[in-house]
Amino acid sequence: MNIESYIVTKQYCTVPLIESIQKLLKIPNDKAREVYSSSLAKHIDQLKDSISILVEAPYVDKVYRNSYYHYFSSKLKDYPRDTIKLSFFEGKISDSDFRNEDKYESLKNQYRGFMVLRPTVKNIIGRNVISPKALRDNDFITCTAKFHSTANFVKFKVEGFPHSSQDTETITCAETTLWAIMEYFGTKYPDYFPVLPSKIIEVLKRISTERQIPSRGLRIDQISYALREFGFGTRLYARDDFGMDEFRRLFSCYVESGIPLLVAIHGDVIGHALLCVGHCQVTHDQIDFLVESANDGIKIAPDTVKFYDNDDIEKKFVFIDDNMPPFQKLLFKNPTGGYFDCHPDWHKCEITHFIAPLYPKIYLEAFEAKKFCKKFLFENFIIPVDHEIYLRFFLTSGRSFKNVLNFNKTFDADVRQLILETPLPKFVWVGEISNKELIKERQANGLILLDATEADTSELKPLIFANYLSVLFSIDPDEYFFSKKDISLPTFSIFTNNLS
Repeated sequence: MNIESYIVTKQYCTVPLIESIQKLLKIPNDKAREVYSSSLAKHIDQLKDSISILVEAPYVDKVYRNSYYHYFSSKLKDYPRDTIKLSFFEGKISDSDFRNEDKYESLKNQYRGFMVLRPTVKNIIGRNVISPKALRDNDFITCTAKFHSTANFVKFKVEGFPHSSQDTETITCAETTLWAIMEYFGTKYPDYFPVLPSKIIEVLKRISTERQIPSRGLRIDQISYALREFGFGTRLYARDDFGMDEFRRLFSCYVESGIPLLVAIHGDVIGHALLCVGHCQVTHDQIDFLVESANDGIKIAPDTVKFYDNDDIEKKFVFIDDNMPPFQKLLFKNPTGGYFDCHPDWHKCEITHFIAPLYPKIYLEAFEAKKFCKKFLFENFIIPVDHEIYLRFFLTSGRSFKNVLNFNKTFDADVRQLILETPLPKFVWVGEISNKELIKERQANGLILLDATEADTSELKPLIFANYLSVLFSIDPDEYFFSKKDISLPTFSIFTNNLS
């Protein structure tokens, strides 16, 4: 069968796409219209009105083919093995543009991603990566990786986060989140590799006491086990272990660190897994109305000091949910706020657990790292009366931090050179100290760096560097002792490279 293609605008795509779905699934037109309305329409609706869509069929999709050969092909009913591919471009395009070398640069700038439609009637949305630039509402920052694809036989790249719906048989929400997070890490970092549905099933066989397909979903500990088998040093957090407020702060801290989180939500009769990959931009009003952070046992002296925690801001987070289009923006306390016409129990769902897929050599996790940072701050600096402190705390790689610092012309040159010459581990915890007025301008006036590979928090072992209120602590890499100097740190631009 030859590959056929056509181009439609978002405004006039409904009828042609319904006809393509009808042909793919071999179903009546009225049924194809139902499938379009229930599955695809909400994905198309969130795109900008200026989007053009290139439709190609038949298309061989690696993820669906994997499920097909390991499951669907063994059924009596004849399941199609091919799919439809939609490619998205901003602005007008024509067939001739793809055969004109002079138009290639323009097409690359217009490319906004792709989506596969697979022949699984309940959920036809297959593998997709869509750039946030394609969305009508994209006032958020998120984890992204660059993915290679083709459209009309021409190579393109898109920066986004992988997404798919579940097919309810070979992959449910749990397997879909595992696939998406491995697709992201495997594409972005050489330490990891993408996995197909059959690989997820194979890994989980080792701890399963019953058959894996048709899938009945996974428990949170099974998801964590699979991630560990795929090379992560997973850390599982439960709300009941920390209390709601601290649990929410830990969640926010990891998201600020640019680490996609696997999230478990529960209602009375519903359990669901999804990903959190970013958050909406913080507004000045949110900073102005932020209340002082609750005391967690660390003595703040003097008592009149006002301490604010960036992770206390009630911002909307960005979720990748296989039941919804990608990049859903919802509050932490309402992760299913987009489920309008669903079972009432969906509206009762709350986040009960999350998994942080950490690099295996990160031994100092967020709770202990942040507690150490706050304790060091208030025990080693003389805080003036009525002083205001705003703490922004996150994890990043030592290499990325130094790279950004090297080109940060707002940072004091002498202090910058001192940090650049200081050996850093693969990952560091960063505490940026500011106040409300400075942070609204994305500036800070204090900095604490911690060794994320040091789990022993006694005797200041994780501390690498600290500079605040005209006092600088630095480590001698040869003798391993700290020197304390009277050096001030002028205001500087904060680190914002974890999310884009």
